[in-house]
Amino acid sequence: MELPHRTCAMADWTPDSIVAAVRISAANAGGAVSRAEFVANSGICEYQIYRLFPGGWSEVLRLAGVERHPHDKDPLSDEALLEEFHRVANDLGAIPTWQRFDSLASISAGTVRKRFHGLRGTLEAYRSWLAKNHPESPLMNTLVLRMQRPSHPATLSLRPGLARQTWTKREGMEYGKPLDFRGLRHAPINEQGVVYLFGIVSYELGLIVEAIQSGFPDCEAKRCIDPNQDRWQRVRIEFEFRSRNFRDHGHDAAQCDLIVCWEHDWPDCPIEVVELRSVIGQLHG
Repeated sequence: MELPHRTCAMADWTPDSIVAAVRISAANAGGAVSRAEFVANSGICEYQIYRLFPGGWSEVLRLAGVERHPHDKDPLSDEALLEEFHRVANDLGAIPTWQRFDSLASISAGTVRKRFHGLRGTLEAYRSWLAKNHPESPLMNTLVLRMQRPSHPATLSLRPGLARQTWTKREGMEYGKPLDFRGLRHAPINEQGVVYLFGIVSYELGLIVEAIQSGFPDCEAKRCIDPNQDRWQRVRIEFEFRSRNFRDHGHDAAQCDLIVCWEHDWPDCPIEVVELRSVIGQLHG
C-alpha cells in the first residue's frame, strides 16, 4: 500500500484520515512505525497530530491499533507538563517567563510551548489545571492578571495620515519607538539603552550579574547550567545595539560568550546572542 502524501499546511487532514495513514505506514514498515518516520513520510507535521489528538502520538497509535516503535519515547502527559509549570510558578510566586522556566524546570520551555501552542494556550491550560487542582492558590489571581496584559508592546495610536507624516529633524534628544515597558518609555537607540534594558530583565533571563566594566567584555555574569544540581557557570557578555557591531568593533569572539543587543542582524555570528527586542515581545505576551 502506498501512503498518500499531502503537505501539513493542507486543511483536509482529519482524525480518521491520520489514523488510516498511520495504519498504512505501519503496514509498510512491517508492524510498527516511529513518529519521526511517519512525519517524514506522510507530510503530516506534529502540530497537526497534537491539534487533532489531545493525547498526541500515543492516542493516534491506540486508535490505529499499532504498537509503539522502540525508538519512540513515552511523551510526557499534559498533566505532567502542567505540574512542572506549576512547580516553577509556585517556587517563584509568579508566572515564569520562558527564559526563567528554562533555567529552573526539568523540561524545556519549547516542549511546553509546542504542546499548548504558545504562551496564550499554555496560560489557558494552566488556568484550567489550577482551577481543578489548586483552586485556592494565590497564583490564580496572578494568572488572571497576567492574561489580561496586552499581547504586544504598547505603541502610539495614530491616524493613517499622521502615521506616514515625517517631520523635519531639529536639535535635541532623539527617542526610539514607543515601548512603555516597566518604566522605559522608548526602545533603545544606542548601546547605553541596551545596558539599561538588560538590567531590567537580567533576572528573568536567568543571569546573575557579577560586574560591569567599560572594557571588553562589558559584563561578567553567571547562569544556571544544571537546575537539578544547582550548578552555575560564568558567562562573559558584550553589549551592542546591533549584534553585527561586535564584528565591526573588531572584538575577539574567543574572549566572549554572549552578545546582548537590541537587534540581532548578524546571521553568521559565531557566539550566542540574546536579542532584547524579542525578549521584550515575549515578556509582554
